[in-house]
Amino acid sequence: VYLPQSLVDVDKINITYEGIETKWTKMTPRSLRKKVDQILEYTQSDPQRAIKEISVIYLRHKELPVLNNYLCSSYKEIGDFERAEELVLKNYMSFPRYLFAKTNYAHSCLRQGNLDQIKEIFEHTSSLQSLYPRRKVFHVTEFLAFMSVWSVYYDKIGEKKTAIACYNAMKIVDADHPMTKNTQRSIRRTWFLWLLEKIVGKKRLDDFFAQKAPVGTRASQK
Repeated sequence: VYLPQSLVDVDKINITYEGIETKWTKMTPRSLRKKVDQILEYTQSDPQRAIKEISVIYLRHKELPVLNNYLCSSYKEIGDFERAEELVLKNYMSFPRYLFAKTNYAHSCLRQGNLDQIKEIFEHTSSLQSLYPRRKVFHVTEFLAFMSVWSVYYDKIGEKKTAIACYNAMKIVDADHPMTKNTQRSIRRTWFLWLLEKIVGKKRLDDFFAQKAPVGTRASQK
């Protein structure tokens, strides 16, 4: 099993809720930082305004990884998932070392069933600290985004207990965060089916769903 290190031992990772400067946040000109903080709030409260504000900034400035991330989130909020997916790929291609570019692209690959891409995206390491050895502290959202990918990944490859361990690590850090709750929703159904299969047996479970399927989809009707 390609098990992330320190899955349960969250205490070994320095996590903060305070704002921290990284290579990527430093790319944002100081003159824009207050505006960028404001745009982050708009991504939830008024995503259309966030999109407009970022578009205005990009008339005068080159693209920034942080703003690309906010732009992607805003398009998701208004339901334009096609545009959001385009931005996910663009941000990853432009800034492949940016953690949120990695995690967003990884989730895109998971949705499309491209599971083999995950190890390449994370440069064949499953440790956040190994991925960024010069970093001593990580923001809570960085940790949650990273662990969310692994939780869904393990869920999809059938390693249910490992998926739950990843989710539990998220819950220890921030049980109420939207990323934690979204991850729970993503893995809950398959975990429930896996548990049922263990209890009643795969054949009986398959037979049950075959009986419940609409008439037109049953094998006997094909």
